[in-house]
Formats: sequence, C-alpha cells, structure tokens
Amino acid sequence: MKLTILGFLKKVAASVAPFQKLVLISLAAWLTHIILRVLLLFRSNPYGFPFVSKPDWFIFHAVCIDFMWIVNALVVFLILGGIVYRITAGKATLKAVVVKITTVLYAVFHTAILLLTLLDNETQRFLGGHLTFGLVDTYKDTSSIIVFYDYVANDLSVPYLQFVVLALMLPLTYGVYRLLCKWYRPSDGFYVKKSVIAMIIFYIASYLFVYFIWTGNARMTKLRPVVSLIYNDLFVAKKIVGLTDAELGNYRTAYQNLWQKIEGDSDWEFSDAKEGNGLPLYRVPSAELLNSEKLKVQREMQPNFILVLMESQRGWNTGYMNPQLQPSPTPFMDSLAAHSHVWMRMHTSGVPTTGGVLSTHIGIPHHSRLAQATDLAHVTLPSFVQVLTENGYSTHYMSAADPAWDNLGVWMSKWYTAEHYNREREDDSTFIDNAIEYVRDTLSKEGKPFLATLMTRSNHYPFNFAAGMTDEEKNRPLQERINVTMGYADRQIARFIRAVENEEWYKNTYVIIMADHGFPLGENGVSTMNGGGFSNVSWIPFFIHGKGLDAVRDTTPAAQIDIAPTVLELAGFAVPNIFMGHNLLREHMADSVPEPLAGLSLGAYSGYAAIGLDGYRFIAKYPAQDETHIFADGDTRQENELTGKLQNEEGRPIETYLGATLDTLLKISDYSLERGL
Repeated sequence: MKLTILGFLKKVAASVAPFQKLVLISLAAWLTHIILRVLLLFRSNPYGFPFVSKPDWFIFHAVCIDFMWIVNALVVFLILGGIVYRITAGKATLKAVVVKITTVLYAVFHTAILLLTLLDNETQRFLGGHLTFGLVDTYKDTSSIIVFYDYVANDLSVPYLQFVVLALMLPLTYGVYRLLCKWYRPSDGFYVKKSVIAMIIFYIASYLFVYFIWTGNARMTKLRPVVSLIYNDLFVAKKIVGLTDAELGNYRTAYQNLWQKIEGDSDWEFSDAKEGNGLPLYRVPSAELLNSEKLKVQREMQPNFILVLMESQRGWNTGYMNPQLQPSPTPFMDSLAAHSHVWMRMHTSGVPTTGGVLSTHIGIPHHSRLAQATDLAHVTLPSFVQVLTENGYSTHYMSAADPAWDNLGVWMSKWYTAEHYNREREDDSTFIDNAIEYVRDTLSKEGKPFLATLMTRSNHYPFNFAAGMTDEEKNRPLQERINVTMGYADRQIARFIRAVENEEWYKNTYVIIMADHGFPLGENGVSTMNGGGFSNVSWIPFFIHGKGLDAVRDTTPAAQIDIAPTVLELAGFAVPNIFMGHNLLREHMADSVPEPLAGLSLGAYSGYAAIGLDGYRFIAKYPAQDETHIFADGDTRQENELTGKLQNEEGRPIETYLGATLDTLLKISDYSLERGL
C-alpha cells in the first residue's frame, strides 16, 4: 500500500516537470504570506490594542489555510497550462511558449494577490472587517485615501510599516524564488520532485488540521484569504437578489405598520426624511415622549446598569423557567428572579455568541446570510451603549472569553469606554474576582453613572470548562454535563452580586441577567448549533432587578432586539434610532395602565429563522422555507408541534402568514444592517 501511494505521488510530481517554476513561485509566495500573517496577528491594531489576544491560536491555521489555497491555485494553473501543453504535442517551440506564458501569468496572479492581501490585512486592522467590493464602494472617494494615510502615520503599532512592507514584499518574494531556483538545480532529471511530494503530504495534513483536528468557525472567518473573498463577491454574493424600490417600499410599510401595532401607542414616529435615504427602521421620539415626566424621573436618577450575558444559558436548564428540572442548576438566578421582572418567553435574536451579543446591543436581529461581526464591521450601527457613553456614562465591556476571537472586540471598541480581557482570567471564577474589584473599587468611584457588561465563559460547549469539575462530571453525557457548568456559572454570578449588593450605589442600579443564546442537545432531533431555531437554542433567561420594578412573571413574547430600547428608557433617554425591538417596560412606565402588551420575538440562526407573533412561534429554514415548524407561543419547550393544523380566518394555513411576515422583517433587517446609519 505504501509503495502504491508513493508511486502515485511520484507520478504526480513527474507530470509537473514542464511547469516546475510554478512550484517554486508557489513556495516563495507562501513564505511571503507567512510573513504577512505574522505582521497581522502578532501586532497591535492602529489604536494600540492587540489585533488578536491569542495569536498562537491563529498562526498555525493561517499557515495551513494559505498553503491550501496556494496549492489549489497551482493545480488550476497546472491543469490549464497542461491542457494547452498537450495540444501543442510535437511542437517544442510552442511548448516552451506555453510554459513561459503560464509561468508569467502565475507570477502576475500571485503579485496581485499579495498586494490585495496586504490591503486586506490593513483593512482588518483599521476597520475590523475584510476587504470586499462593498467596502471599496463605501470608501472609494479620495478623502478616504487621505484619512488612510493619516491613520498609517499615527499607527500605534509601527507607523508607516505598511509602506515598508509594500515596497519590500515583492522583491523579497522574487529573491526567495531565485534562491529556490539555485537550490534546486537539476540533478536527477526533475529537481522539485521531492518538494511536490512533500507539498501533497503537507496539504493533506493541513486539511485534516484545519477542518477536523482543531476547528473554529470564528477563526476561519477571520483568516479567510483574499482569493476566497474575491470568489465570494464575484460568484456567491451576486446570487443574492437585492430589493427594488417597489419591494423596499412595500416591506417598509408592512414593517412599520406591524411595529406600531405591537407598540400600541404614538410615542414614536418613523421619519420620512430618513426613509428617503433608504433607512426604513429610522424612527424618532415624539415631543410628548421627550417631555414626559417618566423619562425625566429616570434621567434624574442616573441609574447604573450591570448587564450579565451568560454564555449558552438555556431556558431548558434554568430552574425558574423549567421547574420540571430538579434539582435546579441555577438556584441563585432562581432566587433573584423571584424578586425581579422576569420575561418567561425571551428568545435570542442570533447565534452563535456574535449573533446574540450584537443583536442585544443594536436592536436588530443577526444578519440571515453574512458573518455579521466580520463582514459588516465597517458599517455604522449605533447601540444603546453608544447612547449611554455619549450621555456621560462610563461604559465597560468585561469578557472572560477573548472578544478578538470572533471579532466582537472591534464592535465593542466602537461603543464602550473600555474593554477588559485577560487570557489569564478566562475561568469565570478569576474573571468574576477581577470584575468585583474593578466595579466596586474603581468604576463606582468615578463619579459617573456606569454600565458594566459581563460576558461569562465557563458554560460553553463541550461544557467542561468549569474549574474543579471531577472526572466523573466531565464524563457525563452533554445533557447532564451542562447542568454542572450552568451551576458553576450561577455560583460565580452569585459571588459577584453578593460582593456588591450592600454598596450604596447598588441601590440605584439595575441588574440585567440574560444569555447570549442556548444550545441544542438533541431536543427536537437537533444537536448542532446550525441545525435549527428550536427553543433549545433560542429560549433564554432574561430578567431585570432594580429600583421600582415589581416581581412579575411576564409572558409577553420578547427577544434580544428589545434590550436596547428597554435599557435606554430605563436610563431616561429617547433618541432617534433604528432598533427593531420595543421597550418591554412601556406598560410599567406608562402614566396609566394600558391593555396587556403585545410582543414580537425575531431571530436569524445560521440558516434558520424564527418569529413569535399572535400567540405562535414559527420556525423555518431560511430563506427557502422548505422546512417549517409551528408551536403555541406558550409551549416554550416546543413539545406539541402544530404544523399543518392551524388556519386563519380565510382558511389558509397560519404558517403562510407567519412565513411571509418573517420574510418581510428579515429582508428589512438585512437591508438595514448592510446600509447602517
């Protein structure tokens, strides 16, 4: 078997003989790409913060990814050149011309890719996202070039290093190529045969390493090579149909009517001026709301906020949400929820963590197609945190997980006063120790109202990150192991609250506890994160504890898109915005008691989407909707599927109406995310 494989590899290597210089160009280009990756991953961004906090977790993948696409490109050129080479059989002069032209074209190809790679690297460092045609269109005017030069001059890493690399990388690549030509002088008829065999072996090893041994979607997105970006823009993105003016107008009207119907009052108005600029979500507060006593009282309070985002915290495994689960893995959350305003039907608006966290901040569901954290990093999308920051709040994002891993750090730096992460504090215990010290001893003494956002980590798949887990606990099935890690995270949050609850400032503080998303563990036949939008992944805990809030078990359908408007009105601010969500406390803050609140839950989940409306929760594979599910909204564990059993007043399946509404809302939200403010 070994002889057969070796013989096959030798035949492949021998067939490359006429185009041996292409192999050497590939190796030289690969070396330059490695240098570019090192300069990207091991440097800070232009603002003085690490581009990634764990470059050692990225560099080996980067080397392998670059090697694979270079070999793929090499194979394409070899096939095309080989076909023409065969056609010219018996014509030695023409064969030489074919080889030369193929070699020159291959060199030009790598020259262009190297230049674009450097530009893509700098785009990531400055804007947080990859280079795309859409980005070029956004920043195509000359003023952007001038600003870029200013950024380079003030780069807190190494000023002007970009220009040095630009000047040297092509001569370096050519020099390495010439050196390889000297090293591989012909001796046995083909001087790169062994290199080709080694490349094939390394290609296989790289593929196994990247896609099977040490995977990571966030890392792969961050390390996408330029050739992949170009291919996506040219062939994949063009398959996506945009909205015509007529479609946009129809979707806008349908969305705004539904939003106002759910809101139930006239405190907000959609702005015609902004709509003219293609912003269907843009709404402004009425004069009555701006001058209302309820907002004035909240502003004068200057309340603090502690927002806790619990990693993968499932409603299924939260005691107060699922009392059938005994004993409860979350006794502290249960006890705090008993004295808080609790939303029993809260759903995440996006998965994975980037989807949930960004939806919470910007009030819009995660994009249904794009890797939003990376692909839309250049878009201006304001968050409720930005409003607080601009109005005198000291805002701090504290994370036990590396925010640079999935590009969240880029977004947090836009909105927060500061970010806090240290790879030595990735366990929730040490993370909470630091958070207690910073909030209690520093943040609360600045003389400003503050927002402290805490993002935990220990309750993360495969649910064995909790410190002190025994071997017996680590060997339990996932469905049981998650109870151990959720219990651990619950104890750490309990430590935080107990350490600060007797502080004077705590009396004027709203504590908001929620999850970024859940996690599917086989319920509904789904056990992968991108396998559906069922409640195992979408149903999450959410409650607010603080001054003036009664203990309530609220059954209003809600989603993470509601967090932004709710927090801002608790702070006493009503500002123009593009939030799709609603203030969940508008009944509590009203001067008189209105009718029971209507609600909407909306989210996009890695190929699936879901909407909760009019007493039902509808889940569909999106955008095709060739797989759909419907449940009663109160069936939070989704044990009784109603697909095909319900009709509206016109005798049509209710799924038809909900599916059309879901499609309308997501097309509007996707459009708005891509346009920004």
